[in-house]
Amino acid sequence: MEMKFNIDQNLSKEKVEFWLKKMTTKFKRAVSDLQTEQEFLWGYQEREAYPIEFSQIYLIQVKNEKTYICTENSNYQLKGRLYQVKNGLSSDFIEASRSAIINYRFIDHLEIVSNGNIDAVMKNGLRVQISRRKIKNLKERLGL
Repeated sequence: MEMKFNIDQNLSKEKVEFWLKKMTTKFKRAVSDLQTEQEFLWGYQEREAYPIEFSQIYLIQVKNEKTYICTENSNYQLKGRLYQVKNGLSSDFIEASRSAIINYRFIDHLEIVSNGNIDAVMKNGLRVQISRRKIKNLKERLGL
């Protein structure tokens, strides 16, 4: 694949142009990432709000009808629903189930548990059960 970047600081507006033989999942993810406006989510701990960059988020999950962001060492509450956040995330995020989205870059390993389900064990030790319906998407993203 040939790539060319023209950098001009005087441009009034950035633009991207692709010349493809066919649209693949890889290019769809790249387009999605380029269209993502925001690079962080606001997480809350007690009465304080913190911007949490996508690159720090291991997991976003719903527990007891509340949405939480999990990073390496901290948990934050997210004001909003999981489905509202899902479309604004970068392509590093994969739906693990209806109640969890994981950042695949932080998966340490996958583990087949006794009932035949698959758990993603994250680098910070969190375990996330992968829904049977979402296993195919996870395998595709990981190249399995």
